[in-house]
Amino acid sequence: MSIEYKHYPGMEVLSCTDPFEFKPHIHNRYVVWLNTGCGEHFSVKGETDILQPGSVSIFEPGLVHANHPCSEQKRHLRSFYVDPEFFDALADQCGNLSFREFERKTVTDPTLWHQMAALNQNIIYGSDLSMLESRVIETFVSLLTRHGGLKQNADRTDACDTRVQKAIDYFHAHLDGGIHLKELARELGCTQFHLIRLFRTHKGLSPHAFLFQLRLEQARSLLSQGRPIAMAAHESGFSDQSHLTRAFKSRYGLTPGAYQKLG
Repeated sequence: MSIEYKHYPGMEVLSCTDPFEFKPHIHNRYVVWLNTGCGEHFSVKGETDILQPGSVSIFEPGLVHANHPCSEQKRHLRSFYVDPEFFDALADQCGNLSFREFERKTVTDPTLWHQMAALNQNIIYGSDLSMLESRVIETFVSLLTRHGGLKQNADRTDACDTRVQKAIDYFHAHLDGGIHLKELARELGCTQFHLIRLFRTHKGLSPHAFLFQLRLEQARSLLSQGRPIAMAAHESGFSDQSHLTRAFKSRYGLTPGAYQKLG
């Protein structure tokens, strides 16, 4: 049983046969995921479901979700964490079209499911780069063209309350510093209670918990760039390296040092 992460231009790829439970968390990229060993329990905003073999699920950036396997012995979770810019570039290759942001969806498409599983395997085990480039393009073009993801003019809007988005923008700008809920609520023109309620309604987490997830994603990005663990902890707003290590292991199933060795 193992947890492996590999980097590919425009995305990061996960292969997980470990029964590790991914508790409520977010990603700063799109998540395209499947389980080729068994069903995968997942929950989003209080709703629960099972992603069955043969189906592929898509989560937009910032969506709070959790998941664990239906069978600890049979699990093989395969995920692609895709930069929005990757989809933009791919859409342009399809004929000067634009990428239309996916909303959360699950598609039952055995052909795509097999394509995704094979591609995941190829990236994890380091297949020939020229072959990988072709398979990446073919697989993700299939996703975009068959399941909605292309339109003539992108019109990106955030469906959640504008105060929530402003708070998230503020979080991104101050990940390495102290953020006080009282001051943030006052700046947004609402009470602390109201801001907490807005976050729980639109994101499924409290503002503090959402900020913590953003910091973890920031730390992971810095670690993947080869930054020292202590520096990544400092620049992501963690009190020290030990704090980051504990949080990182709990979130990703690996210590920061083990994660960097996979790169």
